[in-house]
Amino acid sequence: MGITFLQPAVWWAALAVALPIAIHLLTRATRTPVTFPSTRFLEATPLAAVSRRVVEDWPLLLLRVAMVLLAVAALAGPVLVTPAREAAWRARVARAVVLEDRTAAPEDELRSAAVSSTFARARLRDAVADAVRWAEQQQPSTREIVVLSTFRRGSTDAADFAVVPASIGVRLVRTGNGSAVRERRIGRLTWRDGRAVRVTERLLLSPRSTDVREESAQPLSEVPIRVTAATPDQQADADAALRAVLRRGLRLPPAGLLEPIAVEWPGTVEGLARALERRLAVSLDAWEPETLTDQELAAIARPPAPSERPTPVDAGDRRMVWALVLGLLVAELWMRQGVTWR
Repeated sequence: MGITFLQPAVWWAALAVALPIAIHLLTRATRTPVTFPSTRFLEATPLAAVSRRVVEDWPLLLLRVAMVLLAVAALAGPVLVTPAREAAWRARVARAVVLEDRTAAPEDELRSAAVSSTFARARLRDAVADAVRWAEQQQPSTREIVVLSTFRRGSTDAADFAVVPASIGVRLVRTGNGSAVRERRIGRLTWRDGRAVRVTERLLLSPRSTDVREESAQPLSEVPIRVTAATPDQQADADAALRAVLRRGLRLPPAGLLEPIAVEWPGTVEGLARALERRLAVSLDAWEPETLTDQELAAIARPPAPSERPTPVDAGDRRMVWALVLGLLVAELWMRQGVTWR
């Protein structure tokens, strides 16, 4: 437990304590006049200069000095430091809220922090840089940047937070209707009941699961894929291998097969499957989730570093000091109105 001051530089004003001391020493004491009926019996004496070398009414002087010092102490902002207050100061949070989603409501985040501010720019990276500059100007405390966003893929990545120092935490709050789930419809060419069938499947991708459901199955009059072999015996093997590949299911482009394709018989079922997959290769880039997954966000986020030296906060302790000053002022007025100290 101890005492600290919010504005210690104010203590220079304590030099003003010399003023009441000087006034006290230079002020001549008030003499009580005595009335004589006649001065003829008084003996004349030469006048002599009298210098005041002894402090009179020293309790009054001490009272005035204490009053000045206490007033300076009150102006300096005294704060009583206790373990409970130190714990509260360490828990003090300076929070910068970045609104990438302009429709998000930041009130809860702002209200739960000791000091807070909001930032919004056309680019998330610029808004984060503004938030970092603001946070670095705050008094030592737990500092963090909270981003309210849908975190759509392509608009947010780890590079946007490269300017955030290690001492400032990053918390990412998902808002809006953005979803980490992606829905796609894919076509497959398969072999059922002795003929080729074009199957349409509904594929639901989420960060933790994949759900595939068949929506339709359209039988085809002929197989739109031709495997050519050098000899009739090899052709029979090639046709059998094609049916084996189709039983596994062969993924088709979104528009299907606009015209039949032909491939040469590579000699093995696996070789034929790889050859057909190369011919029908479809980019999977569009299959990525619309938003960053929770795992990707967790890799970017980090907790704030605790403040090593908590900054005192004005708790109104100076009011008690001003009350003491007022009490001393009343005592000083009472002493000057008739109480003589010797």
